[in-house]
Amino acid sequence: MEFKIRQDTYNALLGRKELSLDVEHENAGSPSRTSLRDAVAAKYSTKAENVFVVGIDTKTGTQYSVCEVQVYDDSEVAKKLVPKHIQIRNLPSEERKKIKEQSKKTEEKPKAAEKPKQVKPEAKAPGKEEKEKTDVKEEKGKPDVAKGKPVTAKEEAMK
Repeated sequence: MEFKIRQDTYNALLGRKELSLDVEHENAGSPSRTSLRDAVAAKYSTKAENVFVVGIDTKTGTQYSVCEVQVYDDSEVAKKLVPKHIQIRNLPSEERKKIKEQSKKTEEKPKAAEKPKQVKPEAKAPGKEEKEKTDVKEEKGKPDVAKGKPVTAKEEAMK
């Protein structure tokens, strides 16, 4: 795997180098993030922890990719600035699987605790519902009592 630097800018505010690379990979598929990360770290004499591959774009049927890479001066700053999903993407596959399993376990526990038990309403016979509706119509003076709602003092005064 060979790569050429297309663009190299230093962002002093964030303490990182922002690279755009052309990666040639003949007779092979798109390069993995870990291999690309290791190659860039070796080129810039830094740790692989400070290098994050943001994106790899390979056109169909071609033997080269355009990659966006960020090389940080400090790994602590990188952990604060780089989004979690990109940090996880740049990990080796074994570590990614462990993190996904841990996140699934932590998501399952709160969901089980948050769900209240649902009480099923009792089924009524169809004949009873019709009788209740007619009772409400007959008692126009006391609609709230027929519905089972308590009548307030203000409502009684209005009658």
